[in-house]
Amino acid sequence: MKLNIKNVGACLLLGGTLLTVTSCNDLLDLDPVSQITPDSFYKTADQLGAYMINYYGELQNPFSGAMFHGGGYDDGIARSDGNTDIQVVGGGNTQLFVPDKWEVSGGKQLQGWYGTVRAFNYFLKTSEARNEAGEIEGDDKLILNYIGEGYFFRALTYYRMLALYGDLPIVTEVLEDNNEVIVENSKRAPRNEVVRFILSDLDKAIERLYDRDHFKGQRVNKQTAALLKSRVALFEATFEKYHKGSGRVPGDANWPGAKMAYNQGKTFNIEAEIDFFLDEAMKAATLAVGTTELTTNNGVLQPEIGQIEGWNPYFEMFASLDLSKNSEVLLWRSYAKTGSYSITHGAPAWVQSGSNNGLLKTYVESFLMKDGMPWYAATTSAPYMGDKTLDDVKTNRDDRLQLFVFSESNFLPVHSQQTAGTVQYFMPHPVSNRQEMQDRTGYRLRKYASFDLIQNVWGKAESTTGCIIFRGVEAYLNYMEAYYLKNGRIDGKAANYWRAVRERAGVDPDFNKTIAATDMNKETDWAKKSGDETVDATLLNIRRERRCEFIGEDMRYNDLIRWRAMDDMLSKKFIPEGCNFWDELYKVANKDENGAEIEYRYTGSEGSNISDPSFKYLRPYSVMKDNNPVYDGYTWAKANYLSPLPIREIELLSPDENVETSVLYQNPYWPTTINGTAIE
Repeated sequence: MKLNIKNVGACLLLGGTLLTVTSCNDLLDLDPVSQITPDSFYKTADQLGAYMINYYGELQNPFSGAMFHGGGYDDGIARSDGNTDIQVVGGGNTQLFVPDKWEVSGGKQLQGWYGTVRAFNYFLKTSEARNEAGEIEGDDKLILNYIGEGYFFRALTYYRMLALYGDLPIVTEVLEDNNEVIVENSKRAPRNEVVRFILSDLDKAIERLYDRDHFKGQRVNKQTAALLKSRVALFEATFEKYHKGSGRVPGDANWPGAKMAYNQGKTFNIEAEIDFFLDEAMKAATLAVGTTELTTNNGVLQPEIGQIEGWNPYFEMFASLDLSKNSEVLLWRSYAKTGSYSITHGAPAWVQSGSNNGLLKTYVESFLMKDGMPWYAATTSAPYMGDKTLDDVKTNRDDRLQLFVFSESNFLPVHSQQTAGTVQYFMPHPVSNRQEMQDRTGYRLRKYASFDLIQNVWGKAESTTGCIIFRGVEAYLNYMEAYYLKNGRIDGKAANYWRAVRERAGVDPDFNKTIAATDMNKETDWAKKSGDETVDATLLNIRRERRCEFIGEDMRYNDLIRWRAMDDMLSKKFIPEGCNFWDELYKVANKDENGAEIEYRYTGSEGSNISDPSFKYLRPYSVMKDNNPVYDGYTWAKANYLSPLPIREIELLSPDENVETSVLYQNPYWPTTINGTAIE
């Protein structure tokens, strides 16, 4: 059956409600939205709250696929920095980092996004109108709070789409199923206009929402909305700053939106927009900080044998059952296991056993010595001990490295198949018969590990530790970055925030000492570059702070995108490397997860199980040469900073199903052919 614009155009901007739309052909067979969300609903505060709770799954980040703490054979959000310069996960992402692997879809991915937008539009229009008319029963503040949640989630949905696609149609109404109406409302607004709309929604959310403590951080709140606002504003300010001239920013000579008739006559002062968004990022970050106190790090790096809790609040923040009283945690998800229901995850169990992940050498190199010096400029007060053992790498370093990465002196949490009090010290197993328990690089993440035997059910997802979704420390870091970009210096509140973050990390708070000792030629952080320009040492160290703080919290990929930090891979490959394995570690890390001795095989052909000793450092994707496009490293494409729009959706938002006459346009460096690959 040939699809017409009425069917599929409606799928783009109307499709989806609380039901799952499986086919655009079926759209007109669905009940109208007024029947799906009946007139008898939205009449009490409790009904509003019950409706919005269904959308808390939208807090999942679609970029990484990490859904909080996962319920399957993985460690959930702990693997969310995979395929960046922080971490590798599994067999590698050939779609992102191999030419000709990321193809333009012929499908309709936008349909689902705008189906969610439509649900929020209906909720907001209906609830706002009924509340104004006095038709909703319940506490006035509670009613406004739930309406504020609607604005928050619509803003979050748009932010997620913006990060993927850039320019977007802005739709605030529940559109009628009419061809002309749908086409008119499918025009892509320039990304700066989209972000101003998102910030407006977040202002409405902030105005209506309760403070964090009303729901103990378990529902969206004023501080969470302010933090998201600062994140969005900083994202856009830096994206426009570093991508200007690339065609991805409105007003560029090769910006594809310029050819559209509906954009004619628009002018863009991008420098003014950048300043505006930086200001908004700082103001929102200040509100988000509020009464936040950073969780204490007491410097204790390991519990006593058999100790479950009470040894280091900073570490335990990521493995606590109850985060309701932790002011740094602005929003979190709780889990429970009772007789009547079970909502559990496997993060502690899979962190404890490897989970087929691995942190990278370039990431470990980011961590400063405790006196604030980079490892390559270490002094006698905090000497660098080398990398022949994992303990050596961590000695005298930032507490975040010592706390959140395993080494030989760390004992593993006891799991369900062991006896309480059992002591087994960590040793990586880069070769394993069970891939999900393999260490890809030898550097195993320790964040989210729990020393409570009940939380470590071997090989299963039966843990109930809470999952942090928004943390107040991000507001500190957002403010610092925005302030420096705006003013070219770090002082006042920005300096106080930076010192607080460093003090919590157990590092000398004198950031100027670090800046003076930073040698950009010796730094391996992708973020030392934005486009083809090397940033200054102050900005690199601000970026370093984010990198070290948010390990395993799904922040890195978006940071790299907004900074335009992957351009180096346009001309040279990046080879992921892990620990120094072949000097000393290979002698003792020669057993699998069951303690059985393994044989190293490194021919590069069938049967190989580890990278060649000549590399010295473990290379997780340089084991097998055959049919392995990343054996010699990753590359990048200009197109990959934005996702391509699916071709069928472009065609179907045209009067004659022609790409050239569509109100949608393709993103820069992507073709307008189904299964086409990046042009550049």
